[in-house]
Amino acid sequence: MHKLLERQIRKCYGAGTPSDARFVDLMAAVDAAYRESDSDRALLERSIELTSAELFDRNAQLERDLEAIKRLELGLFQAEKLRAVGQLAAGIAHEINTPIQYVGDSVHFLKSAFSDFAQLGDRVREICQALEGGNATTELLVALQSAAADVELDYLLCELPKAFERTLDGIQRVAHIVAAMKEFGRVDQPNKVLTDLARCVNNTLTVAHNELKYLADVEVTLEPVPAVLCHPGELSQVLLNLLVNAAHAIDERFHQDGHKGRVRLSMQQQAHEVVISIADNGCGIPETLKLRIFEPFFTTKPVGKGSGQGLAISRSMMEKQGGSLSFESRENEGTTFFVRIPLETHSGMVVAADCEHGSSGAG
Repeated sequence: MHKLLERQIRKCYGAGTPSDARFVDLMAAVDAAYRESDSDRALLERSIELTSAELFDRNAQLERDLEAIKRLELGLFQAEKLRAVGQLAAGIAHEINTPIQYVGDSVHFLKSAFSDFAQLGDRVREICQALEGGNATTELLVALQSAAADVELDYLLCELPKAFERTLDGIQRVAHIVAAMKEFGRVDQPNKVLTDLARCVNNTLTVAHNELKYLADVEVTLEPVPAVLCHPGELSQVLLNLLVNAAHAIDERFHQDGHKGRVRLSMQQQAHEVVISIADNGCGIPETLKLRIFEPFFTTKPVGKGSGQGLAISRSMMEKQGGSLSFESRENEGTTFFVRIPLETHSGMVVAADCEHGSSGAG
């Protein structure tokens, strides 16, 4: 390196030759420059090393913070779901209590009927024993006819099948409510699953039924649509929030005159997405509040009736699933919310499997 520098320095002087002292000074300056350069390079490398370590630590901390935020978000979603179910708990208990009551009434009737049949059976055995001993008398036949009249045999034979049907209907109704609550309350898996949207909608209607039935007539039109990849628990929570909000909006508009409102729930496929709409003829949303309804903790409901989180969480849930939540509203006329869910598989292809379901009604 020094030889190369020496040749370059001598070349710069042309025909002239620097003195030995001058040459030594020049070479010393070059050496100092190289040493300073080496020092700067080492400092730069050390700075880069420290910066890289700091960035690594910061990235690790950001990952931990992001994981904590995800856990907090999941906890918030579950807390909102439990809050919604808690608000509906009395209604759900009533929904279960009603079929349980007529199951109980039917069972009491069956127990009484069994006692009557047992008495009639005793009379039949007496006659059978008399016939076997050759002691059959007209009195025994009259006693049998009297026993049949006492237990109202014709009435029992007519009503017993109905009692069994009422019992089975009640049990099926309770089982349906419990199944809907179980599916609604389950925690979603990390990955989306192929979901029958009609089943998801009907389960949510079952959970919200008692909240709606005294306030509104519910019209449900579910067109056959393909199954979709989504988080069904989150979708159910979104639909429940919207149905409860519709009930509250109708109650706010009609509670003074006692009129029932109307909720229309429809589902259809539009291009490569499924659209679920929930329309009510409640109080509507004023223009001044439309830009704020998705704000966390913003609510126009009285204290204890709304947390201001339902719509904010619902929109967050839909965006996380690749869908959207939007609305149209006119004050004192009503509001329609639109839940849009993309029809895509993991490979990006539209799902082809149709779920078999037609129009139905609830309320």
